[in-house]
Amino acid sequence: MILISDLYIQEDFMHSDLIHQLQAIVDSSADNDSNRTIARYFLSHIMTLDSLSVQTIAGACYASIATVSRFVRSLGYESFAQLKQITVHYRHSVNASTKDYLVELPYDDGDREAIDSYTANITDSLMRFEKTVSVEQLDGVCRRIHDARDVALYGFYQPGLLAKQLQFLFLSIGRYTESYDLVEDHAERARTMEPGDLAIFLSVDGNYVLGQGRQVIEQLKSRGVTLILLSQTRDPLIHAMFDEVVQLGTPDSKRAGYYKLQLCTELLFSRYMRLYSPDAPRRA
Repeated sequence: MILISDLYIQEDFMHSDLIHQLQAIVDSSADNDSNRTIARYFLSHIMTLDSLSVQTIAGACYASIATVSRFVRSLGYESFAQLKQITVHYRHSVNASTKDYLVELPYDDGDREAIDSYTANITDSLMRFEKTVSVEQLDGVCRRIHDARDVALYGFYQPGLLAKQLQFLFLSIGRYTESYDLVEDHAERARTMEPGDLAIFLSVDGNYVLGQGRQVIEQLKSRGVTLILLSQTRDPLIHAMFDEVVQLGTPDSKRAGYYKLQLCTELLFSRYMRLYSPDAPRRA
């Protein structure tokens, strides 16, 4: 049975994938490429795209209606109407997400008071995590990273940015790892991993794991890949999906969870350097 919440999670992945797809086209296309022009227009009007017609977009981009329609299909959508449905949900999702900032930063109580309270809550959350984090467990994860044949880092939305940052840090010291922006690339990579490989998932509350990432995890498990989760969730059903879970303290707000996740990635990399860098200081 597919729950309504599952459908919303899947649509979140679709619209976030759309942003990545459009940005990738802009970054990789020539200035005079019509696809780049259309992609930039879509990105600039993503919040109102559902109110625009194909004719309006074609005129603004100096392209034919057929060109715009082909572009939409190249993104994986059957029609412009389907794309508009995704952007409607995107707008609602963004509005809901931005409201989280106002909830956690209630400026009605006073600007300075809100900032002080928010910072104190984040600090308290980090301190609780600091008291429970296991150096031995982090070192064990580092050894898995070091010994694995291939390592893939999976994250989505803001945790995906942390996955890319962690990938960059490992690449900078010669430890090849992979991380992808698009969910479809997550699935494609999962189909090529083998026993002896390692997949690390970054998820604040487990939403990615329970959404489209579930298919990726099932694919990886069927191929004998070792799975590790970094998350603040205590959901036993989620924990059971992984070989190991690095628990980010107690479940806190999303923003606090994100900061804990960032701290965890930094600690993980620093422990890796401590264990394997020839420049790391050694105890006598």
